Amino acid sequence: MFGFRTWSWHQKLTVTVETPEGPRSGSAVSAARFQMTPKWSGVGDSAGASNSSLSGEAVVVDLGDGRYLFALLKGYNEFTGRLAFFPLPQKPLNKEEDAAVYDQLEALRATKELPRELTPLLVTFADIDDPASVARVDPDDLAAHFGEGYALSSITLAITDETVTKGRVEAVLGWLGDIKGRIKPTDKKYADELDVEETLYSIDFVRGS
Repeated sequence: MFGFRTWSWHQKLTVTVETPEGPRSGSAVSAARFQMTPKWSGVGDSAGASNSSLSGEAVVVDLGDGRYLFALLKGYNEFTGRLAFFPLPQKPLNKEEDAAVYDQLEALRATKELPRELTPLLVTFADIDDPASVARVDPDDLAAHFGEGYALSSITLAITDETVTKGRVEAVLGWLGDIKGRIKPTDKKYADELDVEETLYSIDFVRGS
C-alpha cells in the first residue's frame, strides 16, 4: 500500500569436481532478499533506492586427503539467481517490469548450469590449518592445485525451498571465527597491489546470521 515491495528466495549452489576416484560434490543454500522502496522514503539520491542482501556460506567440496575446494561468496550474491535465470535485457527495465521479474524469480523452482561469467571465486588451502596458505583456483585448471585427473565438472544453481545450510565451512575451517582481518595478511598499502587472496575476509566464507 505504501510502495514497499520485498522478495525473498533461497539459492542452492552445487559444485561438482571430477577426480581420479570419481565425481565429488558440495553444495550450499543461501537466503537472498531484494526490496524496492518508494520515492518518498528517502532523501536526495537515496530516494527510491533499492536494498538487497545475501546470507549463507561458501560451498565446500571435500576432495579427500585433507584437500578442499571452496566456492566463495565473493563473486556470488543475491543477484546471481536473477542473472542466471533472467539475464538483463539490452533495454533497461522500468520499475514495474523489474518487479515482474522478481515475482517470477521468487515463485521459480528450477535448476540450471551457472553461466561461466557468474562463476564465484574458487580457492583452496595448501594447509587447511593455515589461513595464509589460501590460493585462488583457476576453474579451467584444477589440476594445477590438485593433480592430474582433477577438473571442474559443473556448477549448478537452483531456486529452492531447501533450508539455508549452516556450519559446513566452520567444520572444516575451525579457525575462521578467530580471524579479525584479512584471511591472508599483507603489508601492501594500495588496493591495486593486492593479489586476490589478499582481499579475502571471513565474510567471503560465511555471511549473515
